[in-house]
Amino acid sequence: MKTITIVRHAKSDWGNENLEDLHRPLSESGYTDARVTSKQLLKKMEAPDYWLTSPAIRAYSTALIFANAFKYDVEKITIRKKIYETSLKNLKQLFNQLPDNFNTVILFGHNPELTNFFNEVSDSYADNIPTGGVLHMISNTNKWKDVFKKKLENDFTLYPKEFK
Repeated sequence: MKTITIVRHAKSDWGNENLEDLHRPLSESGYTDARVTSKQLLKKMEAPDYWLTSPAIRAYSTALIFANAFKYDVEKITIRKKIYETSLKNLKQLFNQLPDNFNTVILFGHNPELTNFFNEVSDSYADNIPTGGVLHMISNTNKWKDVFKKKLENDFTLYPKEFK
């Protein structure tokens, strides 16, 4: 069995209009939401085997907060430029090329790509994954190259507004 957990970065800070998009940090509420949601995710699962994040500061910061909650070594988080401003095709390739010794993968990224990805590969539909939203999907295959041959089961979702 393979599982994919996708996390849209938490709310970003738009206070400095001169910052490039890639360098935009989390807002205070983004930090709070990420801490709360990561603790809720910890109640539902063990630490994923493999962690992937966009290089954008807000996505990487969200990944660090989740890693802290799971006591996961932040040095093992893989930063992939391809996740920032990506396509559905690139995201699918990213998963299809993973080594089969990883069974659980968590990906920190951006909209609209994550919502499009979820709607393409899942047996469910989301209008929009909100900032800080977590979606967990399951595939009954044992090989990453086969993971998208059938729709993945949407196991659960966690949205920050649920915990306020």
